[in-house]
Amino acid sequence: MNELENPIPQIVEAVAETEDVEPVTLEPPLAEVVDPDAVEPLVEDSTASGLEIRFEDRDHDILVDDSGRVQVD
Repeated sequence: MNELENPIPQIVEAVAETEDVEPVTLEPPLAEVVDPDAVEPLVEDSTASGLEIRFEDRDHDILVDDSGRVQVD
């Protein structure tokens, strides 16, 4: 079962933590980089196996895997 029920805020938090800033100060907002309405159903689908969503934001590689883990490199 997927543990990431609402991925967008967790992605924003992970990026902000990586940059050591407050989430509200991130520019551009995540919604301008990736479509939240497309990401959420994919991540929230507990039947998805081996799913990985990758995209770039603010010069970081973002990975969300099927366990709900968010990784920022």
